[in-house]
Amino acid sequence: MSAGRDFINQVIAEIENSVLKPLEDIESSAEGILEGLSERMNIEKPRVIATVNQTNECVEYIDRGQECQAITGKYFPEESIILINYRMDMNTLLHLFAHHVHAVEVGKAKYARVRRLEELRLPWELRPTEVVAMYRTTQIVRMLQPRDWRVYNEEIKPRIKEIDEKLNSVRFTVNYIERQVEHILSGRRSI
Repeated sequence: MSAGRDFINQVIAEIENSVLKPLEDIESSAEGILEGLSERMNIEKPRVIATVNQTNECVEYIDRGQECQAITGKYFPEESIILINYRMDMNTLLHLFAHHVHAVEVGKAKYARVRRLEELRLPWELRPTEVVAMYRTTQIVRMLQPRDWRVYNEEIKPRIKEIDEKLNSVRFTVNYIERQVEHILSGRRSI
C-alpha cells in the first residue's frame, strides 16, 4: 500500500510542479501588468486566475461567434476576478481589464446587472459592454509600458510553453491510474 501512496504523491507533485506552479506564475505576471495599469488609472487591481480549462466570454450562452471565442477568459465583476485560459494573449488580458475599468466606473453591482441582461438579449458583438471594452482596450494599449510587454514575452509566454509541453505527460500518467482502477474494478465484478 505504501508504494501506491508514494506513486500517487509523486503524481500529485507532478501536477503541482508542471501545471499549478506555472499557472500561478502566469497569474502573478498578469497581475503585475494590471497592477501598473491600475495604479496609472487610480483604480483597484483585479485578481487574475489562470486555468487550463477552455473559457471565453460566451461560455454560458449559445452565442459561439468567432469574435467571442477570441477572448479566452471572462470577467467576474462582483469579485473583481479576471479568469484567463493559460494560453491567453495580451489582447485578452487587456480586454478583460477594460471590463474591470468599466465596472469600477459605473459600480460593480450595476455593471453585473447590465451585463447579465445583455448576455441574455444580445449576441456578443452587439453588447454595449463589449463595445465599450473594445474601445477601452485601444486606450489601455497606449498606456502599456515597455516593461509590460517584456513581462508578457519573457515571463508569461515561457510558462505557456512549459504547460503545453508538460500537460500531456501529466494527463498520460493520470489516465494510466484511471485504467488501473478500471482494471481492478472489472476483476472484482467477476468474483
